[in-house]
Amino acid sequence: MTQKNDDIFKLRNLAIEKTEARESLKEDISQTKERLRPANLVQEAKDKALNRVQKTSESALQGVKDNPGKVASVAAVAALIALRKPLTNYFANRGAGYDGSKKNDAEE
Repeated sequence: MTQKNDDIFKLRNLAIEKTEARESLKEDISQTKERLRPANLVQEAKDKALNRVQKTSESALQGVKDNPGKVASVAAVAALIALRKPLTNYFANRGAGYDGSKKNDAEE
């Protein structure tokens, strides 16, 4: 009789475990469906991108604080590169219109 009771107890425990596993699976599926909704995926991607941008900007800002001379040099070179055509035109026009034999109005 004891063996039969043990078997019944084991079967009952298995049935409880099965029910718990089924409920857990249903909950996992529900959470997965919610997470995989397009709106939630977009929001998650936005959050991750925002976090990356914040970390990168903090790192860049720290780099600027640590190396102000290098940053100023790079900024100056970048400005010269960006302004190379206007500067070239300015100096080319200035050189073409400038004649050393001309006198100032004040000198005359």
